[in-house]
Amino acid sequence: MQAACDIKDYYLIGDQNSAALISQNGSIDWLCLPYFDSPSVFAKILDVGAGTFEIESTGFKVQAHYVAETAIAEFSYTSDDFSFTVRDFMVPADSGQYLVRKVTTHQGTGQVMFNYQPKPGYALPADPVISHKDDVISLKLETGWLRLHLPAGSQATSQGTGYLITISLAAEASYELILEYSAAARQLQLPKNLESRTTDFWERWVSKGSFFDLCRENLIRSAITLKLLQFAPTGAMVAAPTTSLPEAIGGLRNWDYRYVWIRDATFALYAFYVLGYSEEAEQFFDFIHAATDKCAENKLDIGLMYTIWGEPVPAEKTLDHLAGYQASSPVRVGNMAAEQLQLDVYGSLIDAYYFAAKRGLADKQQTLQRSRQLIMYLVKKIEESWRQPDSGIWEARSDPRQYIYSKVMCWVGVDRAQKLQPKLGLTDDDVQACSGLADTIKAWVYQHGFGADDSVLLQYPGAQTVDSTNFLLVLLQFLDKHDPRTRAIVDQTRQRLGHDDVFIYRYHGDDGLAGPEGAFVLSSFWLISALAILEDTNEALRLFRKLESYMAPSGLWAEEIDPLNGDYLGNYPQAFSHQGYIMSAYYLDKYLQRDQSLKKEAI
Repeated sequence: MQAACDIKDYYLIGDQNSAALISQNGSIDWLCLPYFDSPSVFAKILDVGAGTFEIESTGFKVQAHYVAETAIAEFSYTSDDFSFTVRDFMVPADSGQYLVRKVTTHQGTGQVMFNYQPKPGYALPADPVISHKDDVISLKLETGWLRLHLPAGSQATSQGTGYLITISLAAEASYELILEYSAAARQLQLPKNLESRTTDFWERWVSKGSFFDLCRENLIRSAITLKLLQFAPTGAMVAAPTTSLPEAIGGLRNWDYRYVWIRDATFALYAFYVLGYSEEAEQFFDFIHAATDKCAENKLDIGLMYTIWGEPVPAEKTLDHLAGYQASSPVRVGNMAAEQLQLDVYGSLIDAYYFAAKRGLADKQQTLQRSRQLIMYLVKKIEESWRQPDSGIWEARSDPRQYIYSKVMCWVGVDRAQKLQPKLGLTDDDVQACSGLADTIKAWVYQHGFGADDSVLLQYPGAQTVDSTNFLLVLLQFLDKHDPRTRAIVDQTRQRLGHDDVFIYRYHGDDGLAGPEGAFVLSSFWLISALAILEDTNEALRLFRKLESYMAPSGLWAEEIDPLNGDYLGNYPQAFSHQGYIMSAYYLDKYLQRDQSLKKEAI
């Protein structure tokens, strides 16, 4: 059994309940069932002995790609006189859950072998009790049954705690292995035409979108990826489908991202909306609204993150029996950052309501009435707490500090609350209170947030460091694009945090954790977006194209990239990074078109 491959060489498939990662050689090395945050069935990506469903590829040249405009991954296996393909896909959310591996012969005849080694429960329990009868390999999970349906004539030989499956391939023939998850003990008849149903679903869905010519195919892949990360039953969007892929090889910055962060809300809404997917945006907004709606009524604080069901995130624990990706331990499940004070969450949530209200996603009368109560409750929370130190957007595990970005997001909250007055019918007193509070917060930032000159906006007062969120302040309109200090701040931040032109670190300095991390992909997209808004479109486009050259062959983005070798780091694929890619493409398209219009007018 081979070790896990490089992160960037994995392909994602999913059914909007869960998702699987498949290596470029066709090995399914990550799958949790039945949901994103359920315990894993296959976790070889975190430990070679933690479960896999792999194809014996020795002697074959293997090539991988996605079938265009779908979430179907295809792997081609070629030797001198024999070739076949395997199409892997999960059937979009339906009455059942199915992962299909469809094998098709293209040249000659021969055998293909699958090594099926499920290890449920993060490979924690004793060896799983697995049985083979009538071309079905069955395994009892904690919440249901896992059944692998084999094509007729297959041979299944017990190997380790699983089975070695051999299929003799006839010329120009197709065979399907169907992995079924079911809560029912009784085996039901399998549905037909799973591939055509899946293809039709994705082709219809893609046809509803609107994609900029600047990078159409990559935008389609990003849109499909975000759709795969959205949990169909509730509309929630996980930050990533994985846990504990490291931010540095051998390091301990390994986190569980299979949850929903409130601060991601506006980014997610924006990404879906600008590509024409208002239904997905509305579904996610409805999830955010449902998860936070009762906080004002019950005087509860807003959660920083929620499970895909809108519940509190479980306590963080380590799985010490797993070695971690390339020996990067610990492997964590749950997330302790849920317990932190992060002041930006209040402004992020109000900003999401502002975005939704402007675009008609929150126009239901009941939603608007309840929104007013929640938004004014959040403004009150900002008024009470904005001067406090917090753990910040990066969830530092050091002592709380007066992070500038947290203060700016408090300003964003009260600024957007003012602008919601026509929609929510805020009183004059409400608007006046918001205006005064916004002015006070902004004055504090300008008084305490700068270094020796106005071109250095610090991470926190007295710091020797800056923060890549400085680029985001342009997008949030806290920094005025027409103020010359804004470009100076962008340039200084880029100079201090940049590496090799296009890579940007989140920050430098102590955050309570040992070891380095990679460059943050989203920070580069923030820089590109800021430069586009500042109308330096030539530089923005140059950086955009250069960053695209580091995109994985699949079109997927990780959380971070190692600037020294281009390796992907962190959980994968990362919703934040794909949202940033879409955002950058939107701003580039917008301002490039404006440049062209101005040139035509000049002629």
